[in-house]
Amino acid sequence: MTNDFSQETYRPFSDQEGGCSIGFSIFAEAPRVLHVDGDADAALVLSTLLVPETQVTHVATLADAEALLHLQQFALVVIDPDLPDGDGGSLLSLVRQRQGEARVLLYSARHPEQHLAGSAFLPKPWTSPRQLWRTVSDLLCLAQAMPVEPQ
Repeated sequence: MTNDFSQETYRPFSDQEGGCSIGFSIFAEAPRVLHVDGDADAALVLSTLLVPETQVTHVATLADAEALLHLQQFALVVIDPDLPDGDGGSLLSLVRQRQGEARVLLYSARHPEQHLAGSAFLPKPWTSPRQLWRTVSDLLCLAQAMPVEPQ
């Protein structure tokens, strides 16, 4: 599942004016999110919440996640460690090596002991959609980058 768009309109978001170094403006490409989760329902919920503010790519296996982390750059990697082909927690070192400034959100029902391993941890399925959006928005500094609507 992906909502990837052309790279032709990419313009990096700069934090020289203050604010966050990860984010987007109306002229920049939306931040890329890799969602690694064997649960198709969770993938649907996450992509529904985050699109169009982000570009979400979903993979269901450890092998697919490792391949994408070697090929593409992401601003955020959302990981459920319970994957059908291995422990998704093992992706943390690869994300740190290959993804530079990428944030990591661990989103899991069974691994509360890993809550300090990433940038943030949310318990699944007890997290509300609002809390999930707020956490992702904070990790990607989306609130600061969103234009203010006229009153």
